[in-house]
Amino acid sequence: MKYFYEVTAVSGKNSEIKFFIASDVPYVEGKATPLTVEMLTQNPSYMRFADANKNKAIHVNYVMHSTNDDIANIDPGRLDEHFRSLIDNGNAEKCSSSSLMIEPKKSTKAAPRKGGKKRRTSKKFFYAVIAVSTLTALLLGIGIGGVIGNGRGNQGVDAEQEIIIDGMIMPKKVEFSPDAQLLTVSIDRSHLAVPREDVQLQGEVIDGVAVIKLPRFDRTNFFDHVTGHTWGFTSEPQGTKIEFYGGMEYRFSENVKLYRVLVKYGGGSGTREDPYMIDYYDQLNLMAENQVRGFFRQTADITFPEWTEHTPIDTVNELKRTPEKEHFEYDGGEFKIEGLTAPLFGRVSGSLIHNVNVTNAFIETEEHMNLGFIVNEAYNFQYDVDGTVYETGETIIRNCTVHYSAITVKLPELDDGEEPPLDYDEDESGEESTISGEVGEVADDKPPPTKTAEYALGGITGLGGQIENCYVTDVGLFAESPSIFLYAGGVSGKPANVVNSGVYFLAIKGNIFHAGGIAGSAAGSRLRNADGAEVAKAYGGNVQGCYVRSFTAHTENSAGGIVGEASTDAENAMISNSYATDIDLRIGIFADKERTTALKLGTSGGVVGSDGNDSNGHIIVNTVSPVGLGVIGAERVSAFDDTVRLAPQHAFTQSGMLEVVNRNAVHPNVPGVIFTGTFMFAEDARNSNDTGAFPFPEGISESLLRIHGGGQDG
Repeated sequence: MKYFYEVTAVSGKNSEIKFFIASDVPYVEGKATPLTVEMLTQNPSYMRFADANKNKAIHVNYVMHSTNDDIANIDPGRLDEHFRSLIDNGNAEKCSSSSLMIEPKKSTKAAPRKGGKKRRTSKKFFYAVIAVSTLTALLLGIGIGGVIGNGRGNQGVDAEQEIIIDGMIMPKKVEFSPDAQLLTVSIDRSHLAVPREDVQLQGEVIDGVAVIKLPRFDRTNFFDHVTGHTWGFTSEPQGTKIEFYGGMEYRFSENVKLYRVLVKYGGGSGTREDPYMIDYYDQLNLMAENQVRGFFRQTADITFPEWTEHTPIDTVNELKRTPEKEHFEYDGGEFKIEGLTAPLFGRVSGSLIHNVNVTNAFIETEEHMNLGFIVNEAYNFQYDVDGTVYETGETIIRNCTVHYSAITVKLPELDDGEEPPLDYDEDESGEESTISGEVGEVADDKPPPTKTAEYALGGITGLGGQIENCYVTDVGLFAESPSIFLYAGGVSGKPANVVNSGVYFLAIKGNIFHAGGIAGSAAGSRLRNADGAEVAKAYGGNVQGCYVRSFTAHTENSAGGIVGEASTDAENAMISNSYATDIDLRIGIFADKERTTALKLGTSGGVVGSDGNDSNGHIIVNTVSPVGLGVIGAERVSAFDDTVRLAPQHAFTQSGMLEVVNRNAVHPNVPGVIFTGTFMFAEDARNSNDTGAFPFPEGISESLLRIHGGGQDG
C-alpha cells in the first residue's frame, strides 16, 4: 500500500494553492503520521507559496489517501496530475484528514521592558503610515487660513530637499518669478527660550489667496518630539489648540505669524463634538499611562515599531451622577492598528469601542490572565452613592475586526539547567510513567493530572462585552503553559452576548478546558460591585446571527462549533440563527503531541460542546452544523428543536441555508422578543474557489470588503 497527502494551503485574501505530497510511511505502529512543517518545506510548490505569503499565517488542510498503484517512479512534473487522476478514477481511498496553522516567522531579538527584564518579541511587518483625517480638514482653516489637501504628518519629502529646523522638516523651496506678488507666513521659534529668527515661508498670491505648505514635524527625533503629543501651529501667541497642522497646505489671504503649540494626543479636547484624535502609536501608550475617559477617534493607520511595547489601556470604572463625563468611547475610524504585542485595551467598563481593525498582532506572555486582542476584560460595575444605585453598563464592541494574529501563553523562561514543569507527576522511581494505547483508548495505568482552571482567551475580548458585527480571521489562540485556561473562543472567551459576528480560519490549541468557534462559554456576565466582586444579577448569554468556518480545536474537556460550554444563570438565553462548518475538534487529554493516545476523552458538538453547571439551559434554534457531530456533545439542561439542521459541507452553499438561519427566532418564555437573521450570500475573495458562496450576516459585509476585497489587506 502506498500513501500520499492532498494539501490545500490558504493565506490572506484570495491566496490559495493545492498540491500533493507522496509518503512512504504514513503509518508507524498503526498510528497515522500527520503532515508536518518539515515535510511541507521540502515541497517546491509550498515553498514558493510560503515565500509569497511570508508575512502572513498559512492555514493548511490536508487529506491522506492510500492507493495500490505504484507511485515511486512518477515524473515529478506530473505528480499532481497523477494523484488527482487516482482520486478521480476511484483508485485512491481517503484515510484521514486534519489541518495545521503555520504562523509567520518570529524574530529572536529581545527588547527591554520595565524592570530591566527582556521579552521575546514576534517579528512584525510594517507598512508606510500615511495619516489622513477628514475630521481635521473640517476643524481647520477657520479665520486667517483655509485648509486644502488631506495629509497629516509623515508625508514623504525628497531627502535631498529636507531641511530640519528645531524638529520641523521644511517643505521644498519654491522659486518665484521676480514680478510675483508674495504672501509670507512667519513661524516663531522662541519656544526654545532663545531669541531666534523666524522661519519664513512664502506663497504666490493668485486671486487674492496664496497656498502655503507648513513644515511637518519629525516624530522620530526624540529630542524635539514629545511622546504621545502633537506639535502644531496657532495664530494666537498664547494659544492652546492647534489651528494648523504640520505637513498640510493652507490658503492664506494675508501675512500671518504662527506660533508652535503642543497638544495632548493628536488634537481635540475629548468631548463628543471634539474628540481626542489618535494617529500615532505613542498616543495609545499615553492613553495607557492613566485610566482614560472621554471620546477618542483614530484618524490614521497605526503601526507599532518592533522595538516598542504597548501597555493595555484601562478605562475609568466609576459612574457617579455624571455619565457623560465618565463615559469612554474609542472610534477606530476603520483604520488599522498593526504590530501589537499586548492587547489594545485591558479592563474597560461602560464603554463603546467600534470600527477598530487589529492586524498582525502577535501577543506572547507567561502571565495567566483574561486575554483578547482588543479587550482583556469588560465589566459592568454597580455603585450605591447616597442611596442611589448607578451602573456603568456593559461595554459595547461593534464593527471591529482581528486578522492574521495569534495569542500564545508560553511556558516560563527557564534558567540554564532548569527543567520544564511536567504535565504529569513522576512515579516513585523518579521516572516519568509510560502511557500507551490506540487512538480513542483511555490509558488506565495513570490517572490524568489534577488541574485548576480560570481565565479566558478570545479574538475580540477575553472576558465580557456586548459584541456586535465583528469579524475574526486567520487567528490562533494557544496555551502552551501547563496551567489550564478555562475558556477560549474565536470572538470571546466568555462574552456577555455576541450578535451578527463571524470567524474564518481559527485554531485553538493547548491546555484549555472549553473551546468554541464563537465563544468558549455562553454563560453571559454578572454585575460587579465597586470592589470588583460578582453580585447575584446574571444577564446575557446569547449567541445569535453568527457563523464559523474552518475551525480547529485541540483542547481538553469540550469544544463546539459555536460554543464550547453552554448553560447560564441568566434567564431565556438563546443560541440561534447561526452555523458552523469545516470544523476539526480533537478533544481530550492525550499522552502524545500527535493526540493519538487518549488518557481521557472530551466531548464535542457541532453547536455546543457540553453544558456546564449553571442553572438554566440554552434554547438552540435556526442553526446548522456539520453531519457527523451531534448538536450538543454532552447535554444536561440545554435543548434544541426541529429547526436545527445537521448538513454535509456542500449544503452550506445552497439557498436552503438562508431559510434556516434567517428564520424568526422566538424564545418560548418571551414570545414578544424576536431575533431575525440577516444572512446573505455575499461576494468574498475567499469564495472564488470551488467551495462556492457562503452566507454572511449583512452587518459585517463592509468588514469583509475592507479586509479581503478593498485593497487594505495586510
